[in-house]
Amino acid sequence: MSNEVTENGVSRRTVLKGAALGGIGLVGGGTLLTSCGSDEASGPVTFTARTNDETGLRIAQALADAYTAETGNEVTMQGSGDTNAFQDGISQYLQGTPDDAFQWMAGFRTNFRADQGLLVDVSENIKNLGDQMPAGSISGATNPSDGKQYIIPTTYYPWGLHYRKSTMSELGLDPENIATWDDFMKLLDGTQKKGLIGYAMGDKGGWEAMGTFSLLNVRMNGYDYHIDLLNGRQKWTDQKTIDAFNQFATLIPYMNKNFLDISWDGMRDLLLQKKCGAMMMGSWWANDFLAQSQEDYDDLWIVPFPEINPEFGRDSIDAPTDGVCASVNSSNPEGGAAFAEWCGSEAGMLAAQAAGDTSLYANTRLDTSEYDAFNRQKLAVIAEANNVMNFLDRDCRNDFAGTTVGPAIQNFLRNPKDVNGIVDSMQEAWDALPELA
Repeated sequence: MSNEVTENGVSRRTVLKGAALGGIGLVGGGTLLTSCGSDEASGPVTFTARTNDETGLRIAQALADAYTAETGNEVTMQGSGDTNAFQDGISQYLQGTPDDAFQWMAGFRTNFRADQGLLVDVSENIKNLGDQMPAGSISGATNPSDGKQYIIPTTYYPWGLHYRKSTMSELGLDPENIATWDDFMKLLDGTQKKGLIGYAMGDKGGWEAMGTFSLLNVRMNGYDYHIDLLNGRQKWTDQKTIDAFNQFATLIPYMNKNFLDISWDGMRDLLLQKKCGAMMMGSWWANDFLAQSQEDYDDLWIVPFPEINPEFGRDSIDAPTDGVCASVNSSNPEGGAAFAEWCGSEAGMLAAQAAGDTSLYANTRLDTSEYDAFNRQKLAVIAEANNVMNFLDRDCRNDFAGTTVGPAIQNFLRNPKDVNGIVDSMQEAWDALPELA
């Protein structure tokens, strides 16, 4: 099987790696968009930001205010409240009285709702962006069932091992290179001996620990096996899958005991407060370190999850795409699509950047030469990988990832000795799934 998702012959992997290496037109000419969408896309717009975090809400409000100032169409922004609850209840939200636009995630999480007829087709809006939208981002946003796009890509980020450079220096480790499993064990043992948590974990949301499992599986068994597993072409009961779970079990003694009582932000706080050695997570939350202080942000670092099997090295990474969708059942779906388009434009990205957003932007006109050291490192982490994934719950069908994989990993973290029973139940659940329409 091919390990590249392609759109018009261009792979998302190739474009993301090219962007990370600075080799694909990241700086372009042109002016800011002065209008978006069709002439009918006017009137007030409501917008849900997928966050309850102060920093995220500030950035979302800046987007709303800038769009209102540029177009004259007022945007009313609200936060989603508890992000896990919002994500789990998105279908019910979209079937009710949703806002016109909302922040969301590319992959199965978008495509599944598009196939239900709940999202506006924004293919023309993406065409309006022209060369501002790279082919790899368009590919990642394309629904394979109909070849259309239902999300405007705005940002992307790597999943990796995050830590403080100062902590690594205190442990006698290279603060910018934790590459092997031996390095990783020295990190975990060293921080634990200092009375700290070695490997911060928070899985209250049921998705956070998926990141660790994903990377363990691709490091041990390779990209093809991992993607095949998520799509039913390999078995959860296969010994290779069990081996990945057992490798995960070796990390449990280094975790905080309340790992099922805290979510991703609890993990972040452990690192922010210098109470842990490392955490495995996507880098979207780096804004929170910068909000704390420049010193904290400058101390933050990310490296690829360490090598386990030399056959695969560190050749795969999760680098999901986020963006903005428009709701079919809202009061102004055309206005929602126009606002989504603007969020993905140069003007939208510059507005987010001015508000303190440290994300990697999908838009090709943003000048990456001005990125700070941490963002340059994020690009380097992506560039090292040959295979770019979305994330476990975006590379796998929704009615299995959220309902089966998430709870199964939670059960495993509670009782790792029951791994055989857990994978048996996972495979039974997969086998009972109806065929996708």
